[in-house]
Amino acid sequence: MNAENRSAWAASLLCIGVLGLGCTTTPAPARAPGAPPEAWVKQRVQASHDRLEPSDPARLVAACIKAHGGLETWLSQGTVRFEFDYRPADKPERRLHTENLVDLWRGFARQTELGEGADAELGWNGREAWITPNRAAFPSSPRFWATTPYYFFALPFVASDPGVRFERLADAKLEGEVHHLVKLSYEAGVGDSPKDYYVLYIHPKTHRMSALRYVVAYPGFFPEGGHTPEKLLVFRAQQAVQGLLISHRYEVFAWDETEGVGAKVTDVDVKGVRFGERTEATVFDPPSGAEIAREVD
Repeated sequence: MNAENRSAWAASLLCIGVLGLGCTTTPAPARAPGAPPEAWVKQRVQASHDRLEPSDPARLVAACIKAHGGLETWLSQGTVRFEFDYRPADKPERRLHTENLVDLWRGFARQTELGEGADAELGWNGREAWITPNRAAFPSSPRFWATTPYYFFALPFVASDPGVRFERLADAKLEGEVHHLVKLSYEAGVGDSPKDYYVLYIHPKTHRMSALRYVVAYPGFFPEGGHTPEKLLVFRAQQAVQGLLISHRYEVFAWDETEGVGAKVTDVDVKGVRFGERTEATVFDPPSGAEIAREVD
């Protein structure tokens, strides 16, 4: 999974760096009090509408965002906290179980590792990724993983950010039902991994996102180019949280263009979703003694 540094993190994320796909011309306040200024939200929503409206595949994504609660409701929350439990089927030692706090205005993120013996914290503050107590404390790159859980959690909303390209693919069946398919790719220079792509499966009646296919092309993993094989992530247990439709369980499968769905490779649980927490921006800064990851690794 890679998204973390997509810049905007993908998208809302960073607006700056590893993460942020989308940036706004209205500066965010120095602190995140839980609910951003109404003018900032309306400007961001209008800018998104203006980008997506001229394109047929982008309008499908806009309808999907609306079906999940709408971009205005999403952006109005200010922050989100959630638990993300990523469990590879064949590599239990690679389990990544963290509590995530994300500033939706800037795409800043902080994670606390959970579980017996866990002591790692990692984050992204718009300038640098960091980890404590050291790199050996966590089984993934802090620059890559600091915002990766958030990007998957935040789809389809972050698909509205600047720098996203939309392509309509042929409709396809998912678990016996035909879905509209829209491929998301990224303009050059958008985030750390602009060659990632995602194919959204959008239900033609409900307009909800049922699944996505994706690849990871993060240069820290593929310095000579290339990407992981495509995988299929199916969203399960969709429930409304403060007016937003959030998936609380993901199943990830191998994918083959000819054979279709393969073996399950990963389970992900999302728990404890809470929006609108008041927090100071400094909570995302590296604590004393943290190791800094300023470059893609």
